[in-house]
Amino acid sequence: MSPSTGSGQADDDAPDFAMRRAVEILASIYEQNRARRNVPPAPLDRPVVLTTERLVFALGTTTRAEVERAFGVAFSYPMRGWHTYAAREDGGRNFLSLFYADGTLVALEYYVPKADRAPGLAARDYGALRLSPGDVALGATTGSLDPRYVVAVGGPAPIVYAEAYEARFPGGVAYVMGNAGRIERLGLYAAT
Repeated sequence: MSPSTGSGQADDDAPDFAMRRAVEILASIYEQNRARRNVPPAPLDRPVVLTTERLVFALGTTTRAEVERAFGVAFSYPMRGWHTYAAREDGGRNFLSLFYADGTLVALEYYVPKADRAPGLAARDYGALRLSPGDVALGATTGSLDPRYVVAVGGPAPIVYAEAYEARFPGGVAYVMGNAGRIERLGLYAAT
């Protein structure tokens, strides 16, 4: 028997009632979110590009010949069709991988290599590489990300990166991915 109520019944039921109510609320929130359609964000009014001091990488515009004039010939990695450079920035070695269709840029990724078997490419100083708009850089905090980049809808799976953000634009989509609050990968992909 409880000294405060004169019966053990009320005190024993209180935690169970609170727990049941909390579960009901969480289940309701889950059902509302599950029923919500994956709707991508409204597209920006201009393309997202990757900029450096040497070149502006714009999907559907930048050519392989322009890139090779500014950066030289690339290494074929991580698979056939991708052309990769090692860039030295802020004391680190990052990879810039480009994919072309008919000699025109259709995809690019700028990232911190994670594979144990990544090639030992000599890193060169190409200057700062940033996504624009937003001046998005590798190593920056995801909390400082420009508000035009929103949580990705149906984008990269969270196997390698715990966080993924996107910005859609006419002709493509930009992804910003990271772990532990740090940006580790930037990607631009032409719309198919």
